[in-house]
Amino acid sequence: MAMTNRASFRMFTINEAAAFFGLPKHYIRQLVLTKQIPSLTAGKKYLINEKLLESYLLNGAACATMEAQETKPLSKGER
Repeated sequence: MAMTNRASFRMFTINEAAAFFGLPKHYIRQLVLTKQIPSLTAGKKYLINEKLLESYLLNGAACATMEAQETKPLSKGER
């Protein structure tokens, strides 16, 4: 029987992600609640994919800042 090649991934709770990456729990929680990083819920816990969080921390913060500057709404004088 052939085994399927499944990609392995790790899911963290907010507390686990904060400890693993050495970041404050409130920062990770804010990323989840503002939907800056995707998450799943399991009961009352949020689960965060390790690779997606790592990617966000390495690239997303800078990209998110640039996107926010590029898409800021026009003021009444600019319309």
